[in-house]
Amino acid sequence: MQPKLEKKRAGTRGFIRKRYWIPSVVLILIMGFIGVGTQWTPKITVFLLKSFIETASRDTNRKDAMISDGITHVADVPYADEGRNDSTLDIYYPSVTTEILPVVLWVHGGGWVLGDKEDIADYAIQLAEQGYVVVSMNYALAPDTKYPIPVIQTNQALTYVKNHADEFQGDPENIFLAGNSAGAQIASQTAAVVTNPSLAKLMNIMPTVDPEELRGVLLFCGPYNLSTVANTGFPLIRTFLWSYTGIKTFEDYPRLDEMSTVLQATTEYPPAFITSGNDDPLTSQSVELAQVLKRLDVDAETLFFSTSSEKLGHDYQFDLESEAGQQAMQSAVRFMQQYSR
Repeated sequence: MQPKLEKKRAGTRGFIRKRYWIPSVVLILIMGFIGVGTQWTPKITVFLLKSFIETASRDTNRKDAMISDGITHVADVPYADEGRNDSTLDIYYPSVTTEILPVVLWVHGGGWVLGDKEDIADYAIQLAEQGYVVVSMNYALAPDTKYPIPVIQTNQALTYVKNHADEFQGDPENIFLAGNSAGAQIASQTAAVVTNPSLAKLMNIMPTVDPEELRGVLLFCGPYNLSTVANTGFPLIRTFLWSYTGIKTFEDYPRLDEMSTVLQATTEYPPAFITSGNDDPLTSQSVELAQVLKRLDVDAETLFFSTSSEKLGHDYQFDLESEAGQQAMQSAVRFMQQYSR
Protein backbone atom coordinates (compact mmCIF):
# COMPACT_ATOMS: atom_id res chain seq x y z
CA MET A 1 0.00 0.00 0.00
CA GLN A 2 2.88 2.38 0.67
CA PRO A 3 3.94 2.80 -2.98
CA LYS A 4 0.35 3.64 -3.94
CA LEU A 5 0.18 6.27 -1.18
CA GLU A 6 3.43 7.85 -2.31
CA LYS A 7 2.18 7.85 -5.90
CA LYS A 8 -1.03 9.58 -4.79
CA ARG A 9 0.93 12.20 -2.87
CA ALA A 10 3.20 12.83 -5.82
CA GLY A 11 0.18 13.29 -8.05
CA THR A 12 -1.35 15.73 -5.59
CA ARG A 13 1.89 17.76 -5.40
CA GLY A 14 2.01 17.86 -9.20
CA PHE A 15 -1.55 19.12 -9.37
CA ILE A 16 -0.80 21.83 -6.78
CA ARG A 17 2.28 22.95 -8.74
CA LYS A 18 0.24 23.10 -11.94
CA ARG A 19 -2.47 25.05 -10.14
CA TYR A 20 0.10 27.67 -9.13
CA TRP A 21 1.30 27.86 -12.73
CA ILE A 22 -2.17 28.87 -13.95
CA PRO A 23 -2.10 32.51 -12.66
CA SER A 24 1.40 32.95 -14.05
CA VAL A 25 0.37 31.66 -17.45
CA VAL A 26 -2.73 33.86 -17.43
CA LEU A 27 -0.62 36.87 -16.43
CA ILE A 28 1.85 36.18 -19.24
CA LEU A 29 -1.01 35.87 -21.72
CA ILE A 30 -2.55 39.14 -20.50
CA MET A 31 0.79 40.94 -20.74
CA GLY A 32 1.28 39.55 -24.21
CA PHE A 33 -2.18 40.70 -25.22
CA ILE A 34 -1.50 44.16 -23.83
CA GLY A 35 1.87 44.29 -25.56
CA VAL A 36 0.36 43.41 -28.91
CA GLY A 37 -2.71 45.57 -28.35
CA THR A 38 -0.72 48.70 -27.58
CA GLN A 39 0.82 48.45 -31.03
CA TRP A 40 -2.63 48.68 -32.62
CA THR A 41 -4.48 51.18 -30.44
CA PRO A 42 -3.54 53.77 -27.79
CA LYS A 43 -6.73 53.01 -25.85
CA ILE A 44 -5.13 50.19 -23.86
CA THR A 45 -2.25 52.35 -22.63
CA VAL A 46 -4.59 55.23 -21.82
CA PHE A 47 -6.96 52.90 -19.95
CA LEU A 48 -4.11 51.47 -17.87
CA LEU A 49 -2.76 54.96 -17.17
CA LYS A 50 -6.16 56.20 -16.04
CA SER A 51 -6.65 53.13 -13.87
CA PHE A 52 -3.27 53.62 -12.24
CA ILE A 53 -3.92 57.29 -11.55
CA GLU A 54 -7.38 56.60 -10.13
CA THR A 55 -5.95 53.91 -7.85
CA ALA A 56 -3.13 56.18 -6.72
CA SER A 57 -5.60 58.96 -6.02
CA ARG A 58 -7.71 56.66 -3.84
CA ASP A 59 -4.65 55.50 -1.94
CA THR A 60 -3.38 58.97 -1.10
CA ASN A 61 -4.73 61.27 1.55
CA ARG A 62 -4.99 64.26 -0.77
CA LYS A 63 -7.31 66.81 0.74
CA ASP A 64 -10.03 68.36 -1.31
CA ALA A 65 -9.55 72.00 -2.18
CA MET A 66 -10.62 74.22 0.67
CA ILE A 67 -12.87 77.03 -0.52
CA SER A 68 -12.03 80.26 1.28
CA ASP A 69 -14.84 82.06 3.08
CA GLY A 70 -14.23 84.99 0.77
CA ILE A 71 -14.48 82.98 -2.46
CA THR A 72 -17.66 81.90 -4.23
CA HIS A 73 -17.48 78.59 -6.12
CA VAL A 74 -20.03 77.67 -8.78
CA ALA A 75 -19.58 74.12 -10.12
CA ASP A 76 -20.54 72.22 -13.27
CA VAL A 77 -21.90 75.10 -15.32
CA PRO A 78 -22.71 74.05 -18.92
CA TYR A 79 -21.01 76.32 -21.46
CA ALA A 80 -22.29 74.85 -24.75
CA ASP A 81 -25.66 73.80 -26.11
CA GLU A 82 -24.51 70.71 -27.99
CA GLY A 83 -25.26 68.43 -25.06
CA ARG A 84 -21.72 67.17 -24.41
CA ASN A 85 -21.49 66.14 -20.78
CA ASP A 86 -17.88 67.32 -20.76
CA SER A 87 -18.78 70.89 -21.79
CA THR A 88 -18.88 72.20 -18.23
CA LEU A 89 -16.87 74.64 -16.18
CA ASP A 90 -16.27 75.71 -12.58
CA ILE A 91 -16.13 79.37 -11.57
CA TYR A 92 -14.23 80.89 -8.63
CA TYR A 93 -14.49 84.58 -7.74
CA PRO A 94 -14.32 86.93 -4.73
CA SER A 95 -17.63 86.94 -2.90
CA VAL A 96 -17.46 90.65 -2.12
CA THR A 97 -16.04 93.16 -4.57
CA THR A 98 -16.93 96.69 -5.65
CA GLU A 99 -15.43 96.41 -9.15
CA ILE A 100 -15.55 94.11 -12.14
CA LEU A 101 -12.57 91.78 -12.31
CA PRO A 102 -10.36 90.27 -15.03
CA VAL A 103 -11.36 86.75 -16.04
CA VAL A 104 -8.91 83.83 -16.39
CA LEU A 105 -10.17 80.90 -18.48
CA TRP A 106 -8.02 77.87 -17.58
CA VAL A 107 -7.59 74.74 -19.73
CA HIS A 108 -6.35 71.78 -17.67
CA GLY A 109 -3.53 69.45 -18.68
CA GLY A 110 -3.26 65.68 -18.95
CA GLY A 111 -1.78 64.82 -22.33
CA TRP A 112 -5.15 65.44 -24.07
CA VAL A 113 -6.32 62.11 -22.56
CA LEU A 114 -6.52 62.78 -18.81
CA GLY A 115 -7.44 65.45 -16.33
CA ASP A 116 -10.41 67.39 -15.05
CA LYS A 117 -11.35 70.99 -14.31
CA GLU A 118 -11.20 70.20 -10.59
CA ASP A 119 -7.47 69.42 -10.85
CA ILE A 120 -6.58 73.11 -10.64
CA ALA A 121 -9.03 73.98 -7.85
CA ASP A 122 -6.32 74.98 -5.35
CA TYR A 123 -4.61 77.16 -7.94
CA ALA A 124 -7.90 78.73 -8.98
CA ILE A 125 -8.71 79.64 -5.38
CA GLN A 126 -5.29 81.27 -4.97
CA LEU A 127 -5.81 83.36 -8.10
CA ALA A 128 -9.34 84.30 -7.06
CA GLU A 129 -7.96 85.52 -3.74
CA GLN A 130 -5.67 87.81 -5.75
CA GLY A 131 -8.71 89.48 -7.32
CA TYR A 132 -9.51 87.41 -10.42
CA VAL A 133 -12.47 85.47 -11.71
CA VAL A 134 -11.12 82.02 -12.56
CA VAL A 135 -13.06 79.77 -14.91
CA SER A 136 -11.78 76.18 -15.12
CA MET A 137 -13.17 74.26 -18.07
CA ASN A 138 -13.56 70.62 -19.01
CA TYR A 139 -13.24 69.39 -22.58
CA ALA A 140 -13.64 66.10 -24.42
CA LEU A 141 -10.70 63.75 -23.96
CA ALA A 142 -8.87 61.58 -26.46
CA PRO A 143 -8.81 58.92 -27.73
CA ASP A 144 -12.63 58.87 -27.65
CA THR A 145 -12.70 62.42 -29.01
CA LYS A 146 -9.99 63.79 -31.25
CA TYR A 147 -8.59 67.05 -32.52
CA PRO A 148 -9.86 69.75 -33.06
CA ILE A 149 -12.82 69.32 -30.66
CA PRO A 150 -11.00 70.70 -27.54
CA VAL A 151 -10.05 73.88 -29.43
CA ILE A 152 -13.64 74.30 -30.59
CA GLN A 153 -14.82 73.79 -27.01
CA THR A 154 -12.36 76.37 -25.69
CA ASN A 155 -13.77 78.89 -28.15
CA GLN A 156 -17.25 77.97 -26.89
CA ALA A 157 -16.11 78.51 -23.29
CA LEU A 158 -14.74 81.92 -24.29
CA THR A 159 -18.14 82.72 -25.75
CA TYR A 160 -19.80 81.76 -22.46
CA VAL A 161 -17.35 83.89 -20.49
CA LYS A 162 -17.99 86.92 -22.69
CA ASN A 163 -21.77 86.56 -22.53
CA HIS A 164 -22.05 85.77 -18.82
CA ALA A 165 -19.06 87.48 -17.18
CA ASP A 166 -21.18 90.08 -15.43
CA GLU A 167 -23.02 87.32 -13.56
CA PHE A 168 -19.85 86.52 -11.58
CA GLN A 169 -18.26 89.97 -11.33
CA GLY A 170 -16.15 89.43 -14.47
CA ASP A 171 -15.12 91.91 -17.14
CA PRO A 172 -16.00 90.52 -20.62
CA GLU A 173 -13.43 92.83 -22.21
CA ASN A 174 -10.62 91.77 -19.89
CA ILE A 175 -10.00 88.05 -20.50
CA PHE A 176 -6.87 85.94 -20.10
CA LEU A 177 -6.44 82.44 -21.48
CA ALA A 178 -4.35 80.05 -19.39
CA GLY A 179 -3.40 76.41 -19.42
CA ASN A 180 -0.90 73.84 -18.24
CA SER A 181 0.77 71.04 -20.19
CA ALA A 182 -1.56 69.88 -22.99
CA GLY A 183 -3.99 72.53 -21.79
CA ALA A 184 -1.32 75.13 -22.51
CA GLN A 185 -1.14 73.86 -26.08
CA ILE A 186 -4.92 74.12 -26.45
CA ALA A 187 -5.00 77.59 -24.87
CA SER A 188 -2.10 78.84 -26.99
CA GLN A 189 -3.71 77.55 -30.19
CA THR A 190 -7.06 79.09 -29.26
CA ALA A 191 -5.30 82.44 -28.78
CA ALA A 192 -3.89 82.02 -32.29
CA VAL A 193 -7.40 81.31 -33.61
CA VAL A 194 -8.66 84.55 -32.03
CA THR A 195 -5.83 86.66 -33.48
CA ASN A 196 -5.04 84.90 -36.78
CA PRO A 197 -8.00 85.09 -39.22
CA SER A 198 -6.32 82.66 -41.63
CA LEU A 199 -6.13 79.97 -38.94
CA ALA A 200 -9.71 80.61 -37.84
CA LYS A 201 -10.88 80.21 -41.44
CA LEU A 202 -8.78 77.09 -41.93
CA MET A 203 -10.31 75.50 -38.82
CA ASN A 204 -13.81 76.82 -39.60
CA ILE A 205 -14.04 78.50 -36.19
CA MET A 206 -15.73 81.85 -35.68
CA PRO A 207 -14.12 83.55 -32.66
CA THR A 208 -16.61 85.51 -30.60
CA VAL A 209 -13.95 87.27 -28.54
CA ASP A 210 -12.30 90.22 -30.22
CA PRO A 211 -8.46 90.22 -30.20
CA GLU A 212 -8.36 93.33 -28.00
CA GLU A 213 -10.60 91.61 -25.43
CA LEU A 214 -8.08 88.79 -25.04
CA ARG A 215 -5.56 90.62 -22.91
CA GLY A 216 -2.97 87.86 -22.64
CA VAL A 217 -2.13 84.17 -22.32
CA LEU A 218 -0.49 82.34 -19.43
CA LEU A 219 1.21 79.16 -20.60
CA PHE A 220 2.64 76.66 -18.14
CA CYS A 221 4.86 73.77 -19.28
CA GLY A 222 3.26 73.13 -22.65
CA PRO A 223 4.18 71.79 -26.12
CA TYR A 224 3.98 74.29 -28.97
CA ASN A 225 5.79 72.67 -31.90
CA LEU A 226 4.16 69.31 -32.46
CA SER A 227 6.48 68.38 -35.32
CA THR A 228 9.44 68.23 -32.94
CA VAL A 229 7.85 67.48 -29.56
CA ALA A 230 8.68 63.76 -29.75
CA ASN A 231 12.37 64.72 -29.69
CA THR A 232 11.95 66.03 -26.14
CA GLY A 233 11.56 62.50 -24.80
CA PHE A 234 8.54 63.48 -22.74
CA PRO A 235 7.01 60.27 -21.30
CA LEU A 236 4.23 58.74 -23.43
CA ILE A 237 4.15 61.74 -25.78
CA ARG A 238 3.72 59.44 -28.79
CA THR A 239 0.78 57.66 -27.17
CA PHE A 240 -0.79 60.99 -26.24
CA LEU A 241 -0.55 62.45 -29.73
CA TRP A 242 -1.58 59.17 -31.34
CA SER A 243 -4.70 59.39 -29.18
CA TYR A 244 -5.32 63.05 -30.02
CA THR A 245 -4.68 62.89 -33.77
CA GLY A 246 -5.80 59.32 -34.47
CA ILE A 247 -2.54 58.55 -36.31
CA LYS A 248 0.17 56.42 -34.73
CA THR A 249 2.97 58.18 -36.62
CA PHE A 250 1.46 61.52 -35.66
CA GLU A 251 4.22 63.43 -37.44
CA ASP A 252 2.36 62.48 -40.65
CA TYR A 253 -0.90 64.02 -39.44
CA PRO A 254 -1.86 66.58 -42.14
CA ARG A 255 -3.13 69.13 -39.59
CA LEU A 256 -0.06 69.13 -37.38
CA ASP A 257 1.08 72.58 -38.51
CA GLU A 258 -2.19 74.22 -37.49
CA MET A 259 -1.77 72.66 -34.03
CA SER A 260 1.72 74.16 -33.62
CA THR A 261 1.47 77.63 -32.11
CA VAL A 262 5.03 78.47 -33.16
CA LEU A 263 3.76 78.33 -36.76
CA GLN A 264 0.41 80.07 -36.23
CA ALA A 265 1.28 83.03 -34.01
CA THR A 266 1.26 86.41 -35.77
CA THR A 267 2.17 89.96 -34.81
CA GLU A 268 -1.37 90.22 -33.38
CA TYR A 269 -0.82 87.40 -30.89
CA PRO A 270 -1.65 88.57 -27.34
CA PRO A 271 1.05 89.22 -24.72
CA ALA A 272 2.27 85.96 -23.23
CA PHE A 273 3.59 84.74 -19.91
CA ILE A 274 5.52 81.52 -20.60
CA THR A 275 7.08 79.32 -17.95
CA SER A 276 8.46 75.82 -17.54
CA GLY A 277 10.70 74.02 -15.06
CA ASN A 278 14.43 73.55 -15.65
CA ASP A 279 14.00 69.77 -15.37
CA ASP A 280 10.94 69.53 -17.61
CA PRO A 281 11.57 67.81 -20.97
CA LEU A 282 9.12 70.24 -22.60
CA THR A 283 11.02 73.39 -21.61
CA SER A 284 12.70 73.61 -25.01
CA GLN A 285 9.22 73.97 -26.51
CA SER A 286 8.48 76.95 -24.26
CA VAL A 287 11.82 78.53 -25.11
CA GLU A 288 11.09 78.15 -28.84
CA LEU A 289 7.65 79.75 -28.52
CA ALA A 290 9.10 82.67 -26.56
CA GLN A 291 11.73 83.20 -29.26
CA VAL A 292 9.12 83.13 -32.02
CA LEU A 293 6.93 85.69 -30.23
CA LYS A 294 9.84 88.00 -29.60
CA ARG A 295 10.79 87.86 -33.30
CA LEU A 296 7.20 88.91 -34.02
CA ASP A 297 7.55 91.80 -31.53
CA VAL A 298 4.91 90.24 -29.29
CA ASP A 299 5.42 90.92 -25.59
CA ALA A 300 6.59 87.70 -23.97
CA GLU A 301 7.60 87.35 -20.34
CA THR A 302 9.43 84.14 -19.43
CA LEU A 303 10.32 82.23 -16.29
CA PHE A 304 12.59 79.21 -16.87
CA PHE A 305 14.83 78.93 -13.74
CA SER A 306 17.87 78.24 -15.92
CA THR A 307 20.31 79.23 -13.16
CA SER A 308 18.48 77.46 -10.33
CA SER A 309 20.15 74.55 -8.57
CA GLU A 310 16.74 73.08 -7.76
CA LYS A 311 15.31 70.58 -10.24
CA LEU A 312 11.85 71.75 -11.24
CA GLY A 313 9.87 69.22 -13.22
CA HIS A 314 6.70 69.25 -15.25
CA ASP A 315 3.88 71.40 -13.82
CA TYR A 316 6.16 72.60 -11.02
CA GLN A 317 3.91 75.67 -10.56
CA PHE A 318 1.20 73.70 -8.75
CA ASP A 319 3.47 73.15 -5.73
CA LEU A 320 2.39 76.35 -4.03
CA GLU A 321 4.42 75.51 -0.92
CA SER A 322 7.66 75.75 -2.91
CA GLU A 323 9.59 78.95 -3.55
CA ALA A 324 9.45 78.35 -7.30
CA GLY A 325 5.69 77.79 -7.22
CA GLN A 326 5.16 81.03 -5.33
CA GLN A 327 7.46 82.86 -7.72
CA ALA A 328 5.46 81.60 -10.68
CA MET A 329 2.20 82.68 -9.04
CA GLN A 330 3.54 86.16 -8.28
CA SER A 331 4.96 86.54 -11.78
CA ALA A 332 1.67 85.48 -13.35
CA VAL A 333 -0.28 87.98 -11.23
CA ARG A 334 2.16 90.81 -12.08
CA PHE A 335 1.80 89.93 -15.76
CA MET A 336 -1.99 90.14 -15.59
CA GLN A 337 -1.84 93.38 -13.65
CA GLN A 338 0.38 94.83 -16.36
CA TYR A 339 -1.84 93.83 -19.28
CA SER A 340 -5.31 94.23 -17.77
CA ARG A 341 -7.18 97.12 -19.29
